[in-house]
Amino acid sequence: MSARPSYDGPQVILGRTLGQGGMTYYEVDFRLQHQCPYSAFSAAHPTVVISHWCNWNRDVIEILHPQDPVSGIRRDLVRMLRVLGSKLIRESQTGPRERVIIQHCACDRLPLPTLPSIEERDCLNLQPMIYSEGWERYRIVAFSNRDVTHLFRELERRARVQLLSRRTIEEGSIHESLMISTASLLSGLTEKQSRALVNALDQGYYTLPRGASALEIAQRLGVPRTSFAEHLRKAQNKVIASVGPYLRMRAPAQ
Repeated sequence: MSARPSYDGPQVILGRTLGQGGMTYYEVDFRLQHQCPYSAFSAAHPTVVISHWCNWNRDVIEILHPQDPVSGIRRDLVRMLRVLGSKLIRESQTGPRERVIIQHCACDRLPLPTLPSIEERDCLNLQPMIYSEGWERYRIVAFSNRDVTHLFRELERRARVQLLSRRTIEEGSIHESLMISTASLLSGLTEKQSRALVNALDQGYYTLPRGASALEIAQRLGVPRTSFAEHLRKAQNKVIASVGPYLRMRAPAQ
């Protein structure tokens, strides 16, 4: 990986081609600063880190606030959602300093639609997007140097852009890093199994130490413990079975 540049903007970003017959891909890490509700929220709370996943239908926003008071976080969250004009679907306090909100996608309401710009240039955004101290950070994979250059030129017209890192990556690493389909991992889950898995995740069932037992979660949901445990176990079995081939590719030879 090349040394981190000390300037804003892309200038000469990428350009090496791999050996004959191989394809060159580019991984670029950059951040930008502009008028954006997420960035404004992170600037108002400098110790907060926001991780943002989006599938163009829902936004999942994980907010880690190690020092900021929860009351201030909650107030400004409500204000941010109001500015975005987005509808809150669900919210959970997954830990004493961690909150997750799920909302209808609001990416097209942002003043600089960064995700559409990335896709229009045939680049692949590697989620999550990160918001911290007034900046938003992206990691993308591009398939040509020209696409990256055009993307940065477009973004620089409306935002302050800083290139953080750049590197060429071989075709094999693309296959290993980007080959998992969430549809293949999760499509086998029933609605009850998905709900059980999400509730277990949100209520600390998988944290160490465990935040809640299966019995406690079932009582909060008002369902029998045996029923909740059965749906959860089936969901876990399906997810582990789906991820099994990928685990086996990574596991050391016996």
